[in-house]
Amino acid sequence: MRGFQFHDFSKCFTKHRINPIFVSPRRHQKSNVSPDFKGSFGAKKRTKKMKSNLSIRFYLKDPKEGAEKHPIFLRIIYARKKAELFTGLSIEDKNWHDDKQRAKKENSINDRLSTIESEIRNILYSLEKDDKTISAGILKDIYTGKDQIENTLITFFELHIKALKQANELVKGSISRYEDTLAHLRQFAVNAKKTYLPLAKVDFKFLNEFDIYLKTQLSDKSKEVLERNTVNKHHSRLRTVLIKAFKEGELKKNPYQDFKFKYSPSKRTFLTEEELGKIKNHDLGTNQSLIKVRDIFLFSVYTGLRFRDAQNLKLSQVIIDKKGNSYLNFIQEKTKENLKVPLFDQAIEIINKNKEAKVTGLVLPKISNQKFNVYLKMIGELAGIDKVLSHHVARHTCATTILLSNEAPIEAVSKWLGHTNIRTTQIYAKITNDYLQKVANKISDKI
Repeated sequence: MRGFQFHDFSKCFTKHRINPIFVSPRRHQKSNVSPDFKGSFGAKKRTKKMKSNLSIRFYLKDPKEGAEKHPIFLRIIYARKKAELFTGLSIEDKNWHDDKQRAKKENSINDRLSTIESEIRNILYSLEKDDKTISAGILKDIYTGKDQIENTLITFFELHIKALKQANELVKGSISRYEDTLAHLRQFAVNAKKTYLPLAKVDFKFLNEFDIYLKTQLSDKSKEVLERNTVNKHHSRLRTVLIKAFKEGELKKNPYQDFKFKYSPSKRTFLTEEELGKIKNHDLGTNQSLIKVRDIFLFSVYTGLRFRDAQNLKLSQVIIDKKGNSYLNFIQEKTKENLKVPLFDQAIEIINKNKEAKVTGLVLPKISNQKFNVYLKMIGELAGIDKVLSHHVARHTCATTILLSNEAPIEAVSKWLGHTNIRTTQIYAKITNDYLQKVANKISDKI
């Protein structure tokens, strides 16, 4: 690899389908799940009578004076009687498909309209099953909350996400993970024909069925079935929502009380000292884009910073105390807690190397996480690293090869990485044999 030529290097870019320039691309827009809920909890197929009696139509009304967007209204017709209500959504006339009663491009609007239609139909089914009086007005009143009806799991989960956004206490990434769990719940509900699921009916059996469903789903990144610990994270978010429902009196019992999580050993990929040396010493074809990515990666190897924290780090957050010691002082995006990280000479060299810092005020060059990981995988291939590299590998390497393998106490490593629970840090202590051997040698010298 040391004799690597620049024309061969361009093939590597072609393989990964990227341009050899250091720019931040548009973030990949995740498509929203848009299930058309047609099933129901414990339901048989709906009768022809129900379909002929109910009509649901979405349409636009004229906007208010000076407004560009038209409000989207819902018309419910049952037994030739109608009721209308505002959906809370608005759209420009040019973006609305009147025949399909849906937006032309805005998936988020279409998702919400599908959910509204599903909920109206499920309310109807519930009323029919219980042999209750039905009218367009009753359907409207139940949907808008004027008439009491049991809260559904999907609706309560949606409200929880809305509350998280309004509280502004979680980062976008954390909220998007709740949205991922909700998307899985929606699809599971459709597959299992349980779209009308009152919170009160979420029980151990439901959680077990959801667990089985999750274990069959493919990861967006690896295209392999979800790992056990990833499945657990979806359960953890659902459990948070259900505990909230329990506290608010929507549930008489927390269904997770009897459901036990199953765990598999965590896999933490990190670089050994030898592998780290290969990356540090490779010339990378003198390509400046790859060199910048390597610097960003190595900065987190020597500081342990998460990608977003490293990208947002400002020069003003690099502190030199009265004794001449340098350290970082910043608020972590994930935990919102203050963190002070001592700076090794290697990290200081990377800071001083970044010529853009005086202009941007940022410690490191800006790049998207997606683009960064693409370049990093190329660096790994060039350096002969037989491991799948991502930015988080730098953080793992800091914990293991840099800190634990050099006899840093587990408590210090936990503080260094900004962990809120030392058990998270203890995972690293289990995977580095060098750490265990050095501890053994140190004890052996004393006994």
